[in-house]
Amino acid sequence: MPKATKKKKDKDADFTKAKLKLGKGKKAPSNATDTSFKARSIALPGQNPLVRALADRQADGSGEGITAQGLTLDEVLVRFRHPNAGVRRESLGGLKEILVRQPDREIGKVLRALGALIGDDDATVRKSLLGLFGWYIPANPYSLLQPHLPLLLLQTSSALSNIFPEIRLDAAKLVHLLLQHVPSQVTAGWPAESLDCASSSKAALDGASSGESTILEGLRLALGLGGEKATSAQNRMSAGGKLVILKALLAFVTAALRGASKGEDEATATLPRDTFGIWRPSGERESKNRGKERAVVAPDSFEQGWFAGVPDWGVDVKTNTSWEVGRLGGSGELGGTEGVVQALSQLYLQLHPLLLSTFLESAPTAFSVSQSSLAASSSSEETSLALCTVCASLAEVLASTILSSETSPASATAATAVLEDIPAVRSSISDFLRRMAAWFPFHLPRAGTATASSGLSPAFALSLSYAKLAVLLAPRPARLIFPRGRGRRRELGLRGRVRAVEEAWKTMRDQASRAKSKGKASGGVGADIWALEEVANWVEDVLSQPKDALAPPLTPSAYAALLPIIFPLLAQPPPPRGAGAGNEIPDIPLLVGTAFLQHLSRQSSTSAIRSLGDQFLVGLIEVHERRHPQYPFFLATTSPLRGLLRTWFESTPKTLWELGSRDPAATQRLLRFLLQTGLRGTAPLEPPFSLFEASTFQAISTKLAPYFYLIHPTRGAIPGPWTRLESPDVKKLGMEVAQVWTEWDESGALARAVEQAKTSSGGAVA
Repeated sequence: MPKATKKKKDKDADFTKAKLKLGKGKKAPSNATDTSFKARSIALPGQNPLVRALADRQADGSGEGITAQGLTLDEVLVRFRHPNAGVRRESLGGLKEILVRQPDREIGKVLRALGALIGDDDATVRKSLLGLFGWYIPANPYSLLQPHLPLLLLQTSSALSNIFPEIRLDAAKLVHLLLQHVPSQVTAGWPAESLDCASSSKAALDGASSGESTILEGLRLALGLGGEKATSAQNRMSAGGKLVILKALLAFVTAALRGASKGEDEATATLPRDTFGIWRPSGERESKNRGKERAVVAPDSFEQGWFAGVPDWGVDVKTNTSWEVGRLGGSGELGGTEGVVQALSQLYLQLHPLLLSTFLESAPTAFSVSQSSLAASSSSEETSLALCTVCASLAEVLASTILSSETSPASATAATAVLEDIPAVRSSISDFLRRMAAWFPFHLPRAGTATASSGLSPAFALSLSYAKLAVLLAPRPARLIFPRGRGRRRELGLRGRVRAVEEAWKTMRDQASRAKSKGKASGGVGADIWALEEVANWVEDVLSQPKDALAPPLTPSAYAALLPIIFPLLAQPPPPRGAGAGNEIPDIPLLVGTAFLQHLSRQSSTSAIRSLGDQFLVGLIEVHERRHPQYPFFLATTSPLRGLLRTWFESTPKTLWELGSRDPAATQRLLRFLLQTGLRGTAPLEPPFSLFEASTFQAISTKLAPYFYLIHPTRGAIPGPWTRLESPDVKKLGMEVAQVWTEWDESGALARAVEQAKTSSGGAVA
């Protein structure tokens, strides 16, 4: 090869593409740079944020509180306005990281910044915000939160009227959260401060501008109540969204009627543990050991004394003297306020079409008996069931306050204003009750339906709401008018009371007959007496011995919730004397009372249901034995319930023996009842009007002896359960019972047993 050609090829070698041969790969370039390495991280400890973060995490805990990225509180709050949604969401986590060490740090600045995110257009940011609120609000005392809550509520009410439905739903969830922790601020005095709102029809529509709660106005608009904007919002609302807002509205009304205007620490404290409210015996007082007692709280624990007119029916309760079914709370101050009744009436009349249509749309799906419903319930079925439950609960809560104040206005002027809306409310509630009757009693065909946190199944809670509405629409008992005896003096004994009760019963029967003759559509007082009969049959079915051995037993929570329904049924007038088989008025007291007493006799003495039932009967007997009540409650002299009550009364020594020292509260309750009964003695008993007879006292005094000391035929001397009582107060109470009941112990067995019990326990009880 010529020398010139070789030089030329060497010069062009770097720019010549090598020709690839078949089956041979491409040769790696000899001058290539290897880039197959990886760098883990590059640490720059000289940066200021990391230096601050390191200083903040010193062993002594010094530092102002900084996130892991070295951001201070002000820097995190600034990031809430960042245009990137991911940055805003991460900033919420950084804020919690700072506040975990000091939750009460700059509360005003934090709440103001968090409130601005309520209307954020990103769903993940709002979800993180709700989670942060769920931790932050309970972590701070109410006294520190109170000055800054009004601004937060304004921001929440603004989000409730947002154009996007997703933002409105998240705002409703926030309202529900705030109602659990700061109800007095959310309700803002509603409905007690809504007098101005009812002064004109325009003010009633534009409630927020007339002093009505802005939160309530926002919930109403979100539900589609009032205005074109609200109507369009209702048309676009899904079933799940409607459920969220209705739950928030129910929580709002419940908190307002509970009386959250007290100090927040008091309002959020535990409500009275007495399930019945009106049934606490006159000698029973709140003791220091009250918190240690076993108590089963009814599902709606704020509903105390559901059957009221408490001073006239119950014992030793200081409230207003009106007949009041469904009185909410223990104060009884809301029922007779004109503004309260007007506000609640207007709210219910606005809600009624929505509640009725929602229930009718959801009930066929919730209570479907199709084959597909036997499988696991779908989300649509669960949503439909929840909608039915919340609609019935809203109607019950509002109706119980409106109708209970019908007969107790604050003044004559208030009576005229209050009674204007009540007929329309009563007619609407009656209409709602008739539509619910197609599915009553409510049964869920699906197996494994979840039980609510209150201990009640959804079907039982719905049936309970139906029963309460039926009791509300029942005829009111007539006030007793005692006959005049000689010298124009009232006959206040049991004989005169029976005559007055029979006259009141006659008035109630006439009222029910007139309403029944008009049919179910009359809408007047007593028009729904048919519903009361259905409720009585349902109560009998619930308390009867189950035919299916696999059926779930009645829980203590369900039993406690059922007890306030039983007394209004027992207070109904029995059929008139001489009524034949074709009598149209059923014997509701006999039906319900027999089922109740037979069910109680089947319970173990140590069960929670037996304790609740005994407490109920103690109050029932005390109400029955009053000399001059104002309203009729009396068991007819020929009623078989008297024999069942005597059987229960004679079994109290056996119940005390079986209780032993297991339940000091139940033991104390029965001992106090025996003490009070023994102190009254047999002199006030007027046969056949009184429930008990003189012979019963002798039988009980004899049965009380083994409770203190027993001589067994084979085992010899055995100290009774009284000697094993741990509480000195209960033990002393038992000794007082023995001293009183010794009067009717002709054999002297009780006195000997008491002396032997004292000796075995190491001396007399102080």
